Amino acid sequence: MQPSLKRMTSARRWPRLVGLGALTLAVLASAWYVAGQGLGLELVAWQRDLHRALTEAITRLSDAPGTTAWLSLLGLSFGYGVFHAAGPGHGKAVLSTYLLSQGGALRRALLLSCLASLLQALVAIGLVTVLVHGLGWLTRQAMGSVTWLEQASYLLVALLGGWLCWRALAGHGHAHRADAHAHDHDHDAHECDCAHHLTPDQAKDWRGALAVVVSIGMRPCSGSVLLVGAASLLGHYWSGVLAVLAMAAGTALTVSALALASVMARDWAERRLARSTLGSNVERCLRAAGFAGGAIILMLGLSLFVAGGQAPADLPLLDPAPTTSPFGG
Repeated sequence: MQPSLKRMTSARRWPRLVGLGALTLAVLASAWYVAGQGLGLELVAWQRDLHRALTEAITRLSDAPGTTAWLSLLGLSFGYGVFHAAGPGHGKAVLSTYLLSQGGALRRALLLSCLASLLQALVAIGLVTVLVHGLGWLTRQAMGSVTWLEQASYLLVALLGGWLCWRALAGHGHAHRADAHAHDHDHDAHECDCAHHLTPDQAKDWRGALAVVVSIGMRPCSGSVLLVGAASLLGHYWSGVLAVLAMAAGTALTVSALALASVMARDWAERRLARSTLGSNVERCLRAAGFAGGAIILMLGLSLFVAGGQAPADLPLLDPAPTTSPFGG
């Protein structure tokens, strides 16, 4: 009789917990959005100032190459990456929502953050190399092509969200975690030897993680494209490449902090849920969270794709500056 009452109480409680969790996430997201608008404008202004400082650093490196000039360029690039990643952006929203709703280990969160940041840098370098060096475009013209990559990124985000929703409805993505955790615990010393023993569910998780990395990384940072373009025009292509890689390191640092916070918040919520509900209800809650996360990512991707198709490209770093710009017309 007592276990039956406990089961009924838990069955009535878990929908409330899911509703409360969804309401909390909505309030936090709204607060972040409102606060992020004003902060985002301030960060754009700081990025613009940092970018002008970067062009001056490249010019100094061109005029008088030396250790001081190199350190100045790489330090400013790293700082630009940190500030750029601190502002609002769809990449951070996708990554944090994915980790909050789907879960993941701390090491995996770090890996996703670093890979996405590195891919952004490589896409920016490849874009300038092909369009500016290979086809003779101006840097400003190459910036126009970023819009197409951006739209493709948004579309991939929407597809990722739809796939996560389907996976949650089909019941995949959570059932294997207890067994996987036990397996990892028993074989912690042989993790690298077990990489070829991925289960189908684990393979699906990594396919989703790869989609997250590609959807974020295929849209290069505008500052990276401009930096490589400016360095190329001044005859310092490889300096620009190294500076963009330093920028990626700064971006990875900030994004990794957000990713780790998302994973720890998810773990905390899951432990609280496990203490207050039965196992079957915990599984239901996790599945509901996975579906909610996929739906958020789907709506984010669709809304950004539609908005991007209606709005002109916004290049705030190309606003007229009081100093001479080396980027061309």
